[in-house]
Amino acid sequence: MYAQVVVNRPTRRRLPLGAEPVRGDRSWLAIYTYRLPPSLTRGARPGHLVQVPLRTSTALGVIIELTASPPADLPPETDIRDVADILDPLPVVTPTQMRLARWLAEAYLASLSQAMRLMLPPGLAERTFVVVSPTASPPSEPLSPDEEAALRLLDGQGRRMRLSVLLGRLSAEDPEAVIHSLADRGLVEARYALVPPKPAPPRVQYARLLADDEAIEAALPHLGRPSKGADVLQVLARHGGELLSLAEVCELAECGEQVVRSLARRGWLTITRRRTLVTALPGAKTADLSGAPKQAALLSALLACGAPVEQRQLLTETGVSSSTLRSLEGKGLVHRIIEEPTVLPTLGPSQLLERALEMRGAQKQRRVLEVLRGSHGPVWVGGLYAQTGADLAALRDLADLGLISLHAEEYERPRPTVAETALALTPDQEAIWRTIEAGLGAGEGREPFVGLLHGVTGSGKTEIYLRAVQAVLEAGRRAIVLVPEISLTAQTIRRFEARFPGRVAVSHSQLSLGQRYAAWERVRRGEADVVLGPRSALFAPVSRLGLVVLDEAHDDSYKQSEPIPLPAYDAREAAIALGRLTGATVLLGSATPDVVSFYRAQQGRYRLLQLPQRIVPSARGRAFRPTSPPLPPVRIVDLRQELRAGNRSLFSRALQAALRRTLEAGEQAILFLNRRGAATFVLCRDCGYVVRCPRCDVPLTYHLTAADGQRDKLVCHHCNYQQDAPRRCPECGGPHIRYFGLGTERVEAAVHQLLPQARLLRWDRDTARGVDHERFLQAFIDHRADVLIGTQMIAKGLDLPLVTLVGVISADTALYLPDYRAAERTFQLLTQVAGRAGRSQRGGQVIIQTYNPDHYAIQAAARHDFTGFYRKEIALRRQLGYPPFGRLVALRFSSRDRRRCRVEAERLGQWLQAEIQRLGLRASLIGPAPCFFSRVQGRYRWQIVVRAADPLALLGDLLLPPGWRVDVDPVSLL
Repeated sequence: MYAQVVVNRPTRRRLPLGAEPVRGDRSWLAIYTYRLPPSLTRGARPGHLVQVPLRTSTALGVIIELTASPPADLPPETDIRDVADILDPLPVVTPTQMRLARWLAEAYLASLSQAMRLMLPPGLAERTFVVVSPTASPPSEPLSPDEEAALRLLDGQGRRMRLSVLLGRLSAEDPEAVIHSLADRGLVEARYALVPPKPAPPRVQYARLLADDEAIEAALPHLGRPSKGADVLQVLARHGGELLSLAEVCELAECGEQVVRSLARRGWLTITRRRTLVTALPGAKTADLSGAPKQAALLSALLACGAPVEQRQLLTETGVSSSTLRSLEGKGLVHRIIEEPTVLPTLGPSQLLERALEMRGAQKQRRVLEVLRGSHGPVWVGGLYAQTGADLAALRDLADLGLISLHAEEYERPRPTVAETALALTPDQEAIWRTIEAGLGAGEGREPFVGLLHGVTGSGKTEIYLRAVQAVLEAGRRAIVLVPEISLTAQTIRRFEARFPGRVAVSHSQLSLGQRYAAWERVRRGEADVVLGPRSALFAPVSRLGLVVLDEAHDDSYKQSEPIPLPAYDAREAAIALGRLTGATVLLGSATPDVVSFYRAQQGRYRLLQLPQRIVPSARGRAFRPTSPPLPPVRIVDLRQELRAGNRSLFSRALQAALRRTLEAGEQAILFLNRRGAATFVLCRDCGYVVRCPRCDVPLTYHLTAADGQRDKLVCHHCNYQQDAPRRCPECGGPHIRYFGLGTERVEAAVHQLLPQARLLRWDRDTARGVDHERFLQAFIDHRADVLIGTQMIAKGLDLPLVTLVGVISADTALYLPDYRAAERTFQLLTQVAGRAGRSQRGGQVIIQTYNPDHYAIQAAARHDFTGFYRKEIALRRQLGYPPFGRLVALRFSSRDRRRCRVEAERLGQWLQAEIQRLGLRASLIGPAPCFFSRVQGRYRWQIVVRAADPLALLGDLLLPPGWRVDVDPVSLL
């Protein structure tokens, strides 16, 4: 018996750098033939995970076929080696998955091994170990002391040990050579072993307040980073009512005069100037100065004042010189007093302390203490981060001061205890459901029913999904439900688990490895009938598949892209291919379908299913209002007009008023900005220098931090490089560092300033990790926050009935990026985030702030007019030959050598242009040119985009030199 195996190793042939591409390459389909020894023949099946020898080492692989003889095209002199072991008693890949892997490799120009890797169990590399054990063979020649030591270690460990542990315990100079020597002599053998991970629930951290009010007030002056200016303000607050000289303040604060004077320039205090006062001494009234008229006049003027007079004023008013004053001083009639500069606060003690906290960056830490003061018991730290802007370092500093305690607890997601029954359908839903019901179960190998469910936000698409899943399960088949964002998973899980209790398996990257493996194992054994997760859930080992649902199907996250390994597949296309292989129905649901999918529906390739009206459940949630509520009204605010009116706030006057009304009514608001951080870039106003990432050549984003003793951070959102925010320009040394642009952190700070009583929740990638998404969602649903501030993860799919206001801080963040889908993305984001408002009988409104109010994408989003946007966009695409009127393939080269990038891109560009002419293809090239993000993680990037009706005719059998990455049907050209 022979096994055809796809190994889990790179197998594609490699060309030398700078070589020309090679046509007719078949190395992507590298399948190796192995002999099955008699001990493994009975149990082997296609789909089994096996250990096989490969060159001079071993590798993991998957059996895709068993044959009674070697392939006919295998040269007769080939040395066929044996499969070493079957590592899992059950197959890990289904026959359908094998066929899907081959389709993925062909469609996305990847190797079969790369495509097969998508189907393997989660965490295979992390739980696969090489185990060494001794054989029964006696040594034929004497052993070295190191070899004897290795065998003793194996005997002492039950004759079996992980290779990594064994190497660590050997004291030999080259422990690997020792093990290789024993293996070559047949005294030990090394085999792979799989260790299933334990599905322990994730641990969630909590904070608890320890200090009383008195201890907190005493600790406040010591929170935050060091600041001499804050020290000065605290000195003045402690000595309120006392008159302190400038020298005394500097001594008490241990600072220089310049620090105090900088605070005076801010208007927080005033500094009197140094003065010389003149006062009359006893005997001055009776002095005889008849022979010195100037002295007499000066003394007379001084006595007339009856109090000390400033020297400059006295000399000016009398018109005498300072020598006359010195003469009087020499006669003992006057005395000069030097008065040092005095510091006079213009703020009260409490205001001085408030400014000191701001200068130390400790406002967030103080807000942490305030939140904990108002809470009973421990508080989840994710909620603290979102409400206060603090981070773990800030909480640890508070814990070090003994003000709070931190501890972790295991978190198990609550599961519904009572099954939910189906809701009544509206006439629109009923008509669509009948169409889908008729299309279920097309049959294997036939063209699947692909429905594009275009329903406005809040139109009841999820109920259609649930009905379809119910019908499939009743027919004895199973379903896969995909969502684009982990932030959407929690709410979707609740709906599906409530409808199908105990039958749903959830898998996504934020779960622990053990949890993901446990979910995969449930699916493999047929213990779960519904798989729910992001795009990778499509490759779960589901048998008897009857339905694939892609919610928010327009979302770019369904496309795998850099830096994730190839293949750069699109889950939408892969789902349709899977439906073709299994006969499963495919539903693509969205309020804002992508242009390509909607065009296909218009052409009849997909079945167009439309839900044009919103529905709102009644108070009992079992029926719907007879008349559907309108979509929320949208108001566009021209920020140029706001500037002309003198409003330089982040919030227009309309948005400020709407926020106040919303909070007064006890309702909730969402503020959306698709940028993290506090400022987009940092610039020196003296020389124009912009602080950039040294590895990515993009401006660093300014992030606030509340950590004690730490400065605010500059962070690269491409490679996560971080550095302290500079106080002086790194280029010219100038002090005029300024922060431009805005992000969610700055929005949060501005809302705190505008509405200090509001409870805020900031939800972005800086605050949300792991199970935080579910906790954030629940906190907002429970109305533990009034305003939700976030990025695109809050813009889609969430059903939040108390939200009556959505404010888009800036609609322009991605509008003019050099990408053909920039307008489409803007329209989708604005429409989706607008759909979060008015999803209950309370109604709602949306305010979009923009500097480009006349752009067609913004105007269409304000009217909830997908059709109008589509007509404009499809006309532009037709004119330029962009999808759906042509396909694109992006070829990207990256290197640490800038010149090599340019040379290799230009070389391949010339070769492709000549090849297009030679083959007579109707294709064109965009580029070669540097990518928009021309340097990422220290590597320069150049790009060639092939545009053609069928670019695979040019690239399908092409082997490219090393350094090139192929992205078929890219969703971004940046």
